[in-house]
Amino acid sequence: MASRERRVGLRAWLILPGAVVFSVVFSVVFSLATASPARPAGMSGPDPGIKAMGMAGAFIAQASDPSAIYYNPGGLALMKKGKLTAGGGTVYHNESQYQGLPPGIGQGTTGNQDKFYSWPLHAYAVMPLGKTLKVGLGVNSPFAFKNRWANSHDDFPGRFISTASELQTYDSSATLAWQATKSFGLGASVVYRTSRLSQSRNLSAFNSATGLPADIASINVDTDYNGGVGWQLGFLHKIGKQFSWGLVYRSAINIQQTGAGRLTQISTGDAQVDALNRATIPYDRDLPVNSVLNYPATAGLGMAYWPSDKTVFEGDVNWTGWSHFKGLGISFPLNPQYSQTLQGPWKDSLAFRFGVRFTLPKGTQIRLGAAYEESPQPDASLDPFLPDARRSILSAGIGKDWLDVAFQFIAPENRTTRSNFNSLNGSYSGNTYILGVSVSK
Repeated sequence: MASRERRVGLRAWLILPGAVVFSVVFSVVFSLATASPARPAGMSGPDPGIKAMGMAGAFIAQASDPSAIYYNPGGLALMKKGKLTAGGGTVYHNESQYQGLPPGIGQGTTGNQDKFYSWPLHAYAVMPLGKTLKVGLGVNSPFAFKNRWANSHDDFPGRFISTASELQTYDSSATLAWQATKSFGLGASVVYRTSRLSQSRNLSAFNSATGLPADIASINVDTDYNGGVGWQLGFLHKIGKQFSWGLVYRSAINIQQTGAGRLTQISTGDAQVDALNRATIPYDRDLPVNSVLNYPATAGLGMAYWPSDKTVFEGDVNWTGWSHFKGLGISFPLNPQYSQTLQGPWKDSLAFRFGVRFTLPKGTQIRLGAAYEESPQPDASLDPFLPDARRSILSAGIGKDWLDVAFQFIAPENRTTRSNFNSLNGSYSGNTYILGVSVSK
């Protein structure tokens, strides 16, 4: 018996370096992927696990594959062996539209976003460390959005607020999970998050020759990848063969973003005005900028029921502490005239998820799910930088052996504001499709 335990321990330590290399290499590839389009529920990204995606994210009480590093680290402790999983999704951001309403500068105007794709990725590795411990490494993108307005250089009044915006985040997690009993697992993670924010808008000034405001510059802001540290705790408890439940909590993380903003001249059509602008405006220079991103704490409760060994139903409730997000602005410390407030304070939000999984006689798994997510964004902050809304999700998935595939349709509610703090009132609409694939070994 002692000899067997030594062999198991040796295999675990042999697997660990390979898993570390796997995660590091995948992180490099991961950093090249673009962020997903803006999705409601604040700045949250797509489900970073394909089995969970097929069940609309209802996975806390199962946490039965390496994506438990994200969904519930307590589930790692109850896994029987080491495993590697890598996957991603093709996110199709369908055309989003804006219809201006009175009062304010949006009255009688319209806007629409480009259609585009993005490819968020994730990777996880789990390995045993003796009889009761598991070690896990994971990389995923918990928060992300992207917006790009197609008519931003025409008569769209939102161009002075935002013509394009993007947030990218990457979490690298190191997890240790302990199997306290055959049916109870406890896990904890240290999370290092990096993020990058970019945003573009136009700048206007009064043209004395025409008596009207005119576009004189585009302002493009790009921050560096800056980082912060957080943590995560979770447990999974199986009660007999038919019930399981779990809890998970992730801490808030604050990141100080630094970078540069650059002004590019837009001709007014008047040579004298353009020359005056060139003499007084710092075009084509990197101007220092900074911002603070307050990422929220999150918590989730999941309960699962197995009426048979071939079928499982799960329901989850997720809380996101968006009240920690006190607002978002971009500051030009040396050129304060170009500083901008992008978002005001948000409020906490809830999400409700339900999923079912059927296992067919030959081992193929069919997954279905539905979810409803609240929006934390107040009407005053609804604008082209991040038009958020409550949303419904329908999902389906299939898996067998080493391959899992999932599809989600995300349908935000049409949302209207008449109290935007930039006086850009109106209605926003749009939807998103996600196709996800992962492979495991």
